[in-house]
Amino acid sequence: MDQTSTPSYEFGGYRLDTVLQVLSSPTGEPIALPSRAFETLRYLVERSGELVEKSALLKAVWPKAVVEENNLNQCIFTLRKVLSETAGERRFILTVPGRGFKFVAPVTVLPNPSYEAPTPDPTARRPQAAALPAGTPAPVAAQLRTQRLWIMLAAAGAALLAIGAARFLFVSHSQPITSSAEYEPLTDMADSATAPALSPDGHMLAFIKSGDPFLSAGQIWLKLLPDGEPIQLTHSSGLIFAPTFTPDGSHVAYSAVEKEPGGSLDTWIVPITGGETVRMLPNASGLSFIGPHQVMYSEFKTGLHLGIVTSLDDRSEHREIYLPDHERGMAHFSYLSPDRKSVLVVEMDRTANFQRCRLVPFDGSSPGGPVGPTGACRFAAWSPRGDWMYFSMQIGGHSHLWRQRYPNGQPQQITFGPTDEETVACTADGRALLTSLGREQSRIWLHSGGSERVLTGESYASSPWLSADGRRLYFLAAQSSTDPSELRRAEIATGRKESLLAGFAISGYSVSPDEQQVVFTTIRDGTSQIWIAPLDRHAPPRLLIRGGDSVAFDGTGDIFFRRLGEQVNFLHRMKPDGSSNVRVLETPILEFHAVSPDGKWVSVDLPVAGGISGAFLAPVEGGAPTLIRKGWWPSQWSRDGHTLYVEVGTGDNSQRHGRTAALPIGADGLPTLSVLSVPDTMLIAHAELSLSISSDPSVYAIERGQTHRNIYRIPLHD
Repeated sequence: MDQTSTPSYEFGGYRLDTVLQVLSSPTGEPIALPSRAFETLRYLVERSGELVEKSALLKAVWPKAVVEENNLNQCIFTLRKVLSETAGERRFILTVPGRGFKFVAPVTVLPNPSYEAPTPDPTARRPQAAALPAGTPAPVAAQLRTQRLWIMLAAAGAALLAIGAARFLFVSHSQPITSSAEYEPLTDMADSATAPALSPDGHMLAFIKSGDPFLSAGQIWLKLLPDGEPIQLTHSSGLIFAPTFTPDGSHVAYSAVEKEPGGSLDTWIVPITGGETVRMLPNASGLSFIGPHQVMYSEFKTGLHLGIVTSLDDRSEHREIYLPDHERGMAHFSYLSPDRKSVLVVEMDRTANFQRCRLVPFDGSSPGGPVGPTGACRFAAWSPRGDWMYFSMQIGGHSHLWRQRYPNGQPQQITFGPTDEETVACTADGRALLTSLGREQSRIWLHSGGSERVLTGESYASSPWLSADGRRLYFLAAQSSTDPSELRRAEIATGRKESLLAGFAISGYSVSPDEQQVVFTTIRDGTSQIWIAPLDRHAPPRLLIRGGDSVAFDGTGDIFFRRLGEQVNFLHRMKPDGSSNVRVLETPILEFHAVSPDGKWVSVDLPVAGGISGAFLAPVEGGAPTLIRKGWWPSQWSRDGHTLYVEVGTGDNSQRHGRTAALPIGADGLPTLSVLSVPDTMLIAHAELSLSISSDPSVYAIERGQTHRNIYRIPLHD
């Protein structure tokens, strides 16, 4: 191709390289664009300032196909998003109603460099031929010259063949398995679409809108492919995840938490036409259909101990496949191989963190072993022939797709770039993967005097801790929700920020009441470790113990934490120097949330009868724990210990976290009100987990996040 005839273009800081077929952001990062969207942008940019009729644009972008106008509109929608055009803003693409589009931003043409052969220098000295021995007869000399010529030509030919072979091998092995230019959007939601599931005939797409793929506050939606209008199927009042079609394609099954507090994770079904949802199986989540009436799913044993089982859809012929060793271990998702011999398992460990995927035999004869790359495996899939295993992995701060040849090939990363790919499903023909592509952002806000303002500008800020006087904010900062986080401190009045623990990826922390020390957890060598450091940085951080997490200072300076055991976890307490390490409660715990300022009470999660777990207040000096509420409801004490802040769900939803109740503490150390009878005047309209309250209860820091994701089809090249 003549590269001089294919210039590049710059507009608004963006660069459109028509040779490499890449759109770069103002910071130089490549932006993933589906091929049709790229061609649409190129066509408009090349005609900058001109009105481009829709018919002309459709013919140019889809020259050999008859498509609906909605395809073009979807391309324009995608371009507006990647060019960061806000609602009503048209800095780049102007819509001319009833006619077409006009590219209105100033465009600079950047010709690509030409590649011309150098002109020979007539004065250059030619190399001399090698001299023959004196007295060599002319015919012999000619013959020798001919032989040398053939030897040189043969050597050159061999070299060219070697280079060609090497080039072929290099190209064949280095050619990317996927190309971001070929990503095809299947949804165009303004917020998020995730957890894609294809119907058995491939004509319908089910997904979760306005939520996350796991324990989501979103709803199940359905879309006819390729251009159907999405419709909402569910109006769930609980948390949902794992949508999948029934074998006949008439219903969508999904996992949900019951309305009743402490209810189990159950499987529900809803008709594809919408209507009433029906509970299919209680205590069954992450369900998949592996036969006309046979299913595989996750089932709670006791507390949060979650294993993989199979049965018929009426729960008869029940059989266990895999159960994690640790009582806090949770096997959330399972995927049966096409030959029905193996199962891919996605599981959490004793710290509730996702681990490498596990490959176990379907007959349950052994616990199997890890597969895929080292990292957090969140979702998995099989190719139709069972020769490839696919993984959605969080590694090194990014979420991308990987694959591995079954059963023991080498893991290969197959998607790259600044965006994250979350969840994975394979099409029936094995030629493409479906995933949810996008980014998450999170900011810390300050609520004071009845108003709110943003305190952080980092891409992803989380875990706020506000000083008692409301003047300083501690928080974790990262590039994304999957990136390693570092601890920072901000002076609220001036906005000045500083990094406190350089070189440490922090998973959790607690600041001492006098703000002199911070105790924190980090993962090193595959183990959760607890460290302590002075906040004035006059001394380096110091390792306290290995095998612990969930740290918290009480008002006296003691450190409470969860001690991680081989089978169960316990609550421990120690001094800041690591001494006096003792077990606080004799009963194993599931989660540790907080300790009261006087160090006499702790907030923990324990197993409950008739449910998964419950939020308890337990006396440190002995006595029976008191159930606050069934289910997972984190809590914390006020700085003076007179109030307990507990999550209570949203106004119309008992299972979705979103509001916090301020419960007065009585003389016996327990709340004087039930969380179910708290008046609205004692509610804070934010989730406790993202809330940090100063000594003045009207001044607090909150975490707010935004998710922008859509489902894409990613073609596979081999």
